[in-house]
Amino acid sequence: MIKEKTGRVTFMPLNRLKPKNPPAPNAQDAEPLINKLRYNGTYDKAFQQVFGKTCVCRDLTIAAAYVKSHGINTITLDGDKVDRKGALTGGYHDIRRSRIEAIKNVTNWRTKFETEDKRSKEVKASILTLEQEITQVTGRMTVLAGQQNQILDSRKRLIEEGTSLTNEKEKLRARGAALETDVYELETELSGLEAKLAGYTAELSSPLTAGLTGEEEGLISMLGKEVEKRRKDMIELSKTKNKVSYLLVHPLASRVSSCFSWKVARML
Repeated sequence: MIKEKTGRVTFMPLNRLKPKNPPAPNAQDAEPLINKLRYNGTYDKAFQQVFGKTCVCRDLTIAAAYVKSHGINTITLDGDKVDRKGALTGGYHDIRRSRIEAIKNVTNWRTKFETEDKRSKEVKASILTLEQEITQVTGRMTVLAGQQNQILDSRKRLIEEGTSLTNEKEKLRARGAALETDVYELETELSGLEAKLAGYTAELSSPLTAGLTGEEEGLISMLGKEVEKRRKDMIELSKTKNKVSYLLVHPLASRVSSCFSWKVARML
């Protein structure tokens, strides 16, 4: 068969066959193909191995549905075949006719082979030359493959570095948002403190200043210090916000962020 190229045969010992077929659907529109075959019971394992996973269905839609739901192979009455691995073969194909055509083709090609045999001897000399050229090209391909591997490694490192920088950028963006919230809260608190301080200052400037108790005077002094402290905190937060904004625009600058990150941690 190999010499004449008429097909291929696979041999399997029966004692090595262990067919594992899925359960067939219990429905009238799907009939197991094995039930329609007549054969010697001695070869049951072989028939189960080949035909046990196949059912015959009425049309292609039902066949595709059972393939998806039961994991079996199906074939329709029109010759359409749906494989459980996803292959879909349509139309009827006469196997006997194709074999006859194959035998005719083998005969014709054998005649042509005998004619071309003489020419093949001349071609062999050219093949030797081509093999030498192929060897040279193979060597160049090996060198290029090495260069390609180096480029792929560099690309992988750059991708990892880009991912790291992107993560760092997101962290800095979140930190910037938190700092903006802190600045807003401090500004709000500072406005309230300034209003209180203005009220206390106006009260101190009034004729009733002499009537304040020592506790009230201490409270005014404490509030003045608190306002001054909050102003300094707001200035520091503004500086930190500017640095974070710069890092968000220039992600690569995150490598030098360690120089002032302890300030941010201290402010938080």
